[in-house]
Amino acid sequence: MIYAKYVSCTKGDGIIKTELWGGNGTSHDITETPKDLISVQIKSKDTIDHLTFTYKDTKGNQQTVSWGGTMGDDHLAEVSGSVGPFPSQKQACTVNSLTFVTSEGRRGGPWGKRGKDDKDFKVPVGKGRIVGFYARADVFISAIGFYIRP
Repeated sequence: MIYAKYVSCTKGDGIIKTELWGGNGTSHDITETPKDLISVQIKSKDTIDHLTFTYKDTKGNQQTVSWGGTMGDDHLAEVSGSVGPFPSQKQACTVNSLTFVTSEGRRGGPWGKRGKDDKDFKVPVGKGRIVGFYARADVFISAIGFYIRP
């Protein structure tokens, strides 16, 4: 295993930048100093083909960066999970767990924890793909739905 070697603080605001691992290629870097990572999307088959991530910069603006090629068509093909009471927070019904499955069979999750009184759900889309979400939410996600492109 190779461990991180840190290089000088080049992004300001106390941010530490590590060295690169890997081979040659076109260099890319972010332009604004990051404060928080919001999301990451990775497309891969036999190697990492594409990386997209969204972060909040130190000015409070959201930045999205995308690097790599267009190989692979792995997409979200199934979502399953459970809904039910969340007694410790006195909630009658929340989304308590979610699992994602891609068209290549990769699984993400489960996130959250299935409760003993939960009802399970599963949304397989066959040859389609899940392309978005909608929800009811306040402090917790109370209900979730999906947009599907056939």
